[in-house]
Amino acid sequence: MSESAARVDVRRGRAAVLTLADILNAPELAVLNVLAHAVHVARVALIAQCPHLLGDPAACLDPDGDPIAQAAFDVLERAFDLSAALRRYERQIDRAR
Repeated sequence: MSESAARVDVRRGRAAVLTLADILNAPELAVLNVLAHAVHVARVALIAQCPHLLGDPAACLDPDGDPIAQAAFDVLERAFDLSAALRRYERQIDRAR
């Protein structure tokens, strides 16, 4: 499997199938693959629960309003941050090979 094919596409939540060689070369990719998928599923579930979060969060959330929506928005922000960190890590793995 090529290096680019072995990567996890965290933007779309699709985890590539890792081969034994991929895991032997970078064992952490196995758990990062699962983590990327879990982050994607969490984002989809939160947006399904709070669809107004797809719009402008400042316009949708009142600090004194819906505390659940505010918490969901906070989790979504962290999920996007984690996705970006996973992509950065994977780029560094690719560069090191």
